[in-house]
Amino acid sequence: MNKQTPLQEKEFGLLILAYRKSLQKRYSRENLNRFAEFNSIDQATVDKLTSYFLELLYPELEERIKLDQAFDALASFVHSPEKMWGLLGSVGTIIFKFGKQFFSAAKAGVSALKSYVTAHKFEAILYEQAKELIRNGKNIEEEIYFNKLIANIPKKDADDFRHQIVSLFATLSKKDLLEKILEVMDYVISKMKQKSETYTQADIDGISLGKGIITSGKDVFTELSQEKIQLILRGIDTIEKDFYERALKENKI
Repeated sequence: MNKQTPLQEKEFGLLILAYRKSLQKRYSRENLNRFAEFNSIDQATVDKLTSYFLELLYPELEERIKLDQAFDALASFVHSPEKMWGLLGSVGTIIFKFGKQFFSAAKAGVSALKSYVTAHKFEAILYEQAKELIRNGKNIEEEIYFNKLIANIPKKDADDFRHQIVSLFATLSKKDLLEKILEVMDYVISKMKQKSETYTQADIDGISLGKGIITSGKDVFTELSQEKIQLILRGIDTIEKDFYERALKENKI
């Protein structure tokens, strides 16, 4: 990287630590018990959800750098669909190989990956506020200061972030659709490897990252009933909304 990026700044590492700590507290049994509706969600499922958030959306700094590099390559496919069509071939070929469900799978896959982009936008807003607090000697891992950061997030951005995260998990709960998404991704990766003169290792790593995000998320929901899945989706939406609103109230914004 030629220019300084937030990932290279020490304050950014502190923000990641603070966010991870806040996330663990947000999805702790103690906090969940504040909402009677969600008491039936077992601890093993809560732990899986929390681990997914931490490992794939908010990993520790060293792993985060690797993920961001791979995600840059993945984003180039999301924003340049012609790169993907060059691998998949004509519409007729696509339908013959993957069936008509391909287009629903592609749309769902892109929607899920946009959650990653939204999470980073949310994070960038936090970071600008965090630098000032850190330079004033405040420990942003302390709840009072981290919540101050959250309270400075515009409502629209907070709502967008929450909706994208719920959308991601909703997509990950659609087992049949996910199998089709992963089938397409496997095919794309194999084709890219055959065309090494056109597609770089970074391109392959990017698609592999997308596959990893979806595969790991799918594992969270594999054995759950539709009723339990819907309860979990409501739980995520409720907890994230409550977290933001409490931060606003604490800071009287």
